[in-house]
Amino acid sequence: MGVSDHQAYLNLLRELSGCLDRLGELSEQKAQTVRQDDLLAMDEVMKQEQVLSLSLRGLEQRRTKLLAQLGLSDVPLADLPGKYPAELQVEAKQTVEDLRHSYKIFRARADMARNTLELNLHQIEKVISASGVDPKTAAAGYESPESELPKNMKTDFRA
Repeated sequence: MGVSDHQAYLNLLRELSGCLDRLGELSEQKAQTVRQDDLLAMDEVMKQEQVLSLSLRGLEQRRTKLLAQLGLSDVPLADLPGKYPAELQVEAKQTVEDLRHSYKIFRARADMARNTLELNLHQIEKVISASGVDPKTAAAGYESPESELPKNMKTDFRA
């Protein structure tokens, strides 16, 4: 457990910060695609989000492993710099602040995109309702029970 392990963890936190920054950018793109009613662009943004989600999963596994190696598994992020060697405490503090800032920006962008999506969905429901159709029953038509499916569309899965 040397300085290199501590440095490796700071590098991982920087990677995580970059991933959050990219997810925030994608959230803004998502909101833009919703405003433009561009479903193809929305699909592309969602694919990119899925790739980043897998990256986050990998980062989380590495993070857990590194924290265990450092003996810092139960240390909150805010307390991390104080647990670092003296020569890395300033760098650790800056890295933690950068990560917290990236998360804050990501959260704001993601909330904005979610609100934009919800607003558009609400508007779609209003249009459907204005046409004399109940949106809840109209959507139920897509969730047909298996018994109503044509025989050639049924599948039998067995382990």
